[in-house]
Amino acid sequence: MNSPLPPHLRAAYDLCQKTVFSHYENFPVASLLLPKETRPHVAALYAFARTADDFADEEAYEGKRLPQLRLWEKQLKAAVKGKKAPAPLQAFAHTLKTFQIPLSLPLDLLKAYRMDLTIKRYSSWKDLLYYCRHSANPVGRMVLLISGIREEKLHQYSDFICSGLQLINFWQDSSIDLKRNRIYYPGQELKRARVNEKELLALKDSPQVRQLAKNAVNYTENYFRRGKPLLKGLSGRLGLEVKATYLGGQGILNKIKAMDYNVLDQRPLLTAGDKCFLLLRTLFSRLD
Repeated sequence: MNSPLPPHLRAAYDLCQKTVFSHYENFPVASLLLPKETRPHVAALYAFARTADDFADEEAYEGKRLPQLRLWEKQLKAAVKGKKAPAPLQAFAHTLKTFQIPLSLPLDLLKAYRMDLTIKRYSSWKDLLYYCRHSANPVGRMVLLISGIREEKLHQYSDFICSGLQLINFWQDSSIDLKRNRIYYPGQELKRARVNEKELLALKDSPQVRQLAKNAVNYTENYFRRGKPLLKGLSGRLGLEVKATYLGGQGILNKIKAMDYNVLDQRPLLTAGDKCFLLLRTLFSRLD
């Protein structure tokens, strides 16, 4: 941050950064790869989204999820107008104003969290990608705007990567989501693989379920790859950050393949060794 901040805003940004480092994530968030001046703003974005995600998912908010999300949106709008709001929203509102980020982007994120409360099935890839457009793409676009990247073509490539990462997360968390009665595999894919919904919810591994996961991975890889030109369109630390994120997503897909698509019995994760290798690839390898 170039100019000194008032004490209350500096404390708000510090709180956001603590939120980042208190949560485990597969992909880099406000990591050391980003320019130092960018990290607090990405942390503010993360804290905003992480809190909303907790409202939608954590047991502590059972029975009051929708009111909490509505309140969070109301408080965000208040913070943007300079009114009293929770500290993370004060920091995030300052970030939105500093980089002229449209309020529609964080509001799209909140719409996705509300969708999670009522929509448990998706009939087609089109429907699922509509969800991703709200749940994932705004994050990438906001990170680019924070980094001074406003070229629409690069934002479109970012959309492919962000939606791809969201899909990867769905397949990675298959067993967790199924226990919550959420099926992110499109209904058309269940029919194609001849998978019975009841058996899927019962977490019963079968050749049909593995074929379902394989088809989903293949679709995701092709979609994810369409965002690859973004890596060549970015430079410096941001370019390294996005490259690391891309390699992390591909790493999870590779883990699923190595498990022979058995996503019901185990959750694919990147080990410490995987992450070290990923960092080396980020710094020293070229992606064709």
